[in-house]
Amino acid sequence: MRFRDLQTKIKDLPAFNLNDIRKIDPGFHRQQLTDWLKRDYIRPLVNGYYLMADTNINESFLFMLANRIYQPSYISLESALAIYHIIPETALTITSVSSRKTKLFESQFGRFSYRSIKPQLMFGYQIIGQGKPIKYTIANLEKTILDYLYLNPQIDSLDDLIELRWNKQELSALNESSVFKKYLNIFNNKALKHRVDLLMEYIHD
Repeated sequence: MRFRDLQTKIKDLPAFNLNDIRKIDPGFHRQQLTDWLKRDYIRPLVNGYYLMADTNINESFLFMLANRIYQPSYISLESALAIYHIIPETALTITSVSSRKTKLFESQFGRFSYRSIKPQLMFGYQIIGQGKPIKYTIANLEKTILDYLYLNPQIDSLDDLIELRWNKQELSALNESSVFKKYLNIFNNKALKHRVDLLMEYIHD
């Protein structure tokens, strides 16, 4: 397969692996990938994925990559908290939630962190950029908060929440959110309910 043919046929994929290529060309040899790497046509990502060398990398693209390289997953936790202005923006690690095991990938483009939850808790997300070249799946505000509180059991007092210094003004939207209450009921977790009660105390303090 010629490199230009590959570019044309996988242009809609944010990243690709050997299996993606072999769906197009079943007889493709791995050695050709090595040759393309040596010629700087492509760059290694993580988990057997590659990028075109001329790919323009920005935050949205990194979110899309995070969805792609470890499936199923969606952006949540610190990355989503920053998007919703609950915490100051940070680009050190792209954080996601997945029904697969907890995983951390280091790459030349940054770190991709995945926290594991039960498959039945994989809900409450949306697609940003639907129909556009760059699109990604991210938890909505309510699910982001619940994911974080659920996966951080060390939060056990009002002081613990105060130390997080979350933006109370942005969190105030949770007060009248029927979605937040609905999601909390789906979790059906007493420890999480306790942390949510602490959060509400924090918001109104």
